[in-house]
Amino acid sequence: MKKNIQFDSPLPAWLAANPFTAALSGVYGGVVSVRNFAYNSLPPLSKKLDRPTISIGNIRAGGTGKTPAAQFIGQYLLNNHNCDVAFLSRGYGRQTSKTVIVRPTEKANWKETGDEPAMIHANLPESWLGIGTNRTAVAKKMSPHLPDRAVFILDDGFQHRRARRDLNIVCLTESTFTDRMIPAGYLREPVSSLARADIAFIIGAEERIEKLREVQVRVEKKSIPICAILLQRPYSWVEARTGAVSEKPPLKKPAAVTGIARPERFFAMLDSFSISPSGIHSFADHHNFKKNDIESIHNIYLDGIVTTEKDAVRLLSPEFAFLREIWYLKIGLRFADSESEARVLSAINSIIP
Repeated sequence: MKKNIQFDSPLPAWLAANPFTAALSGVYGGVVSVRNFAYNSLPPLSKKLDRPTISIGNIRAGGTGKTPAAQFIGQYLLNNHNCDVAFLSRGYGRQTSKTVIVRPTEKANWKETGDEPAMIHANLPESWLGIGTNRTAVAKKMSPHLPDRAVFILDDGFQHRRARRDLNIVCLTESTFTDRMIPAGYLREPVSSLARADIAFIIGAEERIEKLREVQVRVEKKSIPICAILLQRPYSWVEARTGAVSEKPPLKKPAAVTGIARPERFFAMLDSFSISPSGIHSFADHHNFKKNDIESIHNIYLDGIVTTEKDAVRLLSPEFAFLREIWYLKIGLRFADSESEARVLSAINSIIP
């Protein structure tokens, strides 16, 4: 008897299962395949950057942990190689199209850089940010200002093949092999594209380790040189304005507010802390919060707000000064085993001059 597989989809169930939608996914997949064939066949289409370049991306739209992974790698380089780190990003969700360069210790405005790069820079203030659609052009503009011992980290770079990379890392989740192509599912590329990766990070919650290991077995059959499981771990609660840290949930009856791709993960973490929010308010990924979105929530739930770190970046805008407290959950990554950690770090070390 054929097993009925439950697919995740951005569309309502009736539309996701529609033959017309499946046909659109086939067309989209065909376009992606032609594009990849062009880049594979014509190496000059990709330009080499003048610093070592590590790309971190995914084949699934949203919620794969690529931004925490980029930050994780950046922190390792800063701590262990004494070199400058320059993040290159498109800056999804920002409110301008101009090229933006943020130097070390300068403050990043999320409306100009996007929320994820601003979050990375807040955590790694000694890093550089280069934001623009054409990241090879941004890198060229940045290069004269960078020290010789600098490394580019191409955030969300798996599909940005215009920039050649020295190390290609792809971030996966446990649903990668049961997903479908956009628009029926979330896949930006077919699973066969994993052949381009040097390293696969399978990222998920610690309690899902067995499922993550099942994915690891399937990935290793794709002959990717290195495959590692990284576990998401909540570290502490941080008050966004003051920086106060609490190991225990700071609010008794908060409102939970998110604007991320997979909010169910955040809500599951709240449940693990035995937090029962007074209200749950979930918006689209990278949602540009308006005062009206939050004001009514604040008036009803006076105990404050709990949110994600990425959302907190946008909630620190001046129009939300009326909020009493904004607490976000600090999440980190750790390798599931020391052997894969050693292999990943060795690969990174090998490209650093």
